[in-house]
Amino acid sequence: MIRQVHFENFRCLRDVTLTLEPLTVLVGPNSSGKTSVLEGLETLGRRFVDPWDFWLQEPVRPLRIAARLDSGAPFSVQSDHLVNGQYQLVSSSTLMDGVIQSLQLDLAALRQENVLANAPRLTRTGDNLTNVFASVTRSQQAMMAAELCRLVPMFKDVDLLPTDKGRHRLRFQDRWNPDFWAEPNAVSDGTMLLLAFIALQFQRQPVNLITIEDPERALHPYLLDELIQMLRKMTTGEIGRKPVQVVLATHSAELLEYVRPEEVRFLTRSPEDGSVQVNQAATGSENWRRVYEEYKRSLGSIWLSGGMGGVPGE
Repeated sequence: MIRQVHFENFRCLRDVTLTLEPLTVLVGPNSSGKTSVLEGLETLGRRFVDPWDFWLQEPVRPLRIAARLDSGAPFSVQSDHLVNGQYQLVSSSTLMDGVIQSLQLDLAALRQENVLANAPRLTRTGDNLTNVFASVTRSQQAMMAAELCRLVPMFKDVDLLPTDKGRHRLRFQDRWNPDFWAEPNAVSDGTMLLLAFIALQFQRQPVNLITIEDPERALHPYLLDELIQMLRKMTTGEIGRKPVQVVLATHSAELLEYVRPEEVRFLTRSPEDGSVQVNQAATGSENWRRVYEEYKRSLGSIWLSGGMGGVPGE
């Protein structure tokens, strides 16, 4: 797992050091740099960057991202020479190759039919969710269906329906009428997102790091709690093939009610040059403990007060 990462001249991350927990939540308003951090982490496994990936889109400034793992081993990528309009990245090792999964789940993509194919892990948008479900064992499919139906008790089962030309799609069995199966377009956005999140622990090609943008979309507050609990279990290896580090980006104060203060990083932009700044709760201080109790242990309320930065206009 990555314990610390330093960004130099990557987009709005001019000079940013970020410590990471097994589960880390980046919070801030729109355009506060959350996506840049997620894509910067993804860049640790890339070979090239574009000119617009540089601070102020000025490739004359070297771009460098350096990480330190919990083993103490360092890893870094740095911009080098121009190749076919892109700048090559030079890595200190191949340690991060193929172990980072970045998710920006798209609701329309999650509902797509798939041409039958092996799918060991979800794509960025989740457009292969049907194939991911089809690629696990029948017992794992039953476990995925059971977990979804526990969280969304309007359904009794999840199955696959062959269509034509080698295609298939997901379908959801009604709890009260077993003869009725709902098509993906007829179920809620939250149901589709939950199935995709549940699928992460059953992926046949495990990863070391998963980044997820806006995981709170379309989810009831009760399900936000369930989602955070599930992701935290994935970080410990209690569920899934092995422990996996998770980084979330959100602007939801509601989601903050279900995470621990030490897991949250508050992002804001400098009024001088627009560079990203990161604040972290001083959880070991007496002042923090006092504030935390004054706000009735509501991390979302503390963030919205503006005291941690990252609130529009503050």
